Amino acid sequence: MDVSARRREIVDLLRSVGRVDATELSSRFAVNVETIRRDLSALEESGALRRVRGGAVAGAKSAVEGRVSSRISERREEKAAIARAAAAEIPPYGAIFIEAGSTTGHLARLLPGRGDLLIVTNALQIALELADLACSTVMTIGGRVRPASYAEVDTWALERLGRLRFDVAFVGANAVDGVWGLSTPDPGEAAVKAAILASANKTVLMTDHTKFGMQATCRYGAIEDIDLIVTDSGIDDATVEDLRAHGTEVRLVDT
Repeated sequence: MDVSARRREIVDLLRSVGRVDATELSSRFAVNVETIRRDLSALEESGALRRVRGGAVAGAKSAVEGRVSSRISERREEKAAIARAAAAEIPPYGAIFIEAGSTTGHLARLLPGRGDLLIVTNALQIALELADLACSTVMTIGGRVRPASYAEVDTWALERLGRLRFDVAFVGANAVDGVWGLSTPDPGEAAVKAAILASANKTVLMTDHTKFGMQATCRYGAIEDIDLIVTDSGIDDATVEDLRAHGTEVRLVDT
């Protein structure tokens, strides 16, 4: 079998099983492991797959951003369970950031009724929900409001974030990929997301399993920038292994 045929068969196999192991491919095609690794590297460069420890998984898909008003009703059970697990990371006192998003939005309803937190957000609807609790101090960062996400972005938001420090930032994601990292379709939102990560002592990523293996145009961070990922058990084992190989803790919740 020539190189092109072997690589086509590897891609076909990935499409059917989702993950391939380099050692098993070596036996399957009667070539050494180094040859398979070169095949996987070439296929990764073409976007056909994504290499992980010991083999490869199917290539990342492009993330499409929908309006948060419609996304908040999708996978409600998974998002609520993720929020309940992430709530364990709320400190006993101090300052936290809750980023705009359909999953992070569930966290606002779980905050304890106490007044010793400073809660900062870039989401108008989250700020209103928190204000109705009449407990902790609530602050938004200001800026242009994006209709798709209700997120405050651009210069005003960045200037405020540059003067703030948070004990914990609870963030969402449009797309998470082991190679490309964290990404979003909008450059203004990407800049604010990067600033949030830089402003936090600890970052907790709250997202359901459908966001993994996805890529968007604007990269704003690496997997290593996240301390803890809280997601649902729908995520595949290979992706969890890959995320943990970056040194990031992964916490799975059942729904």
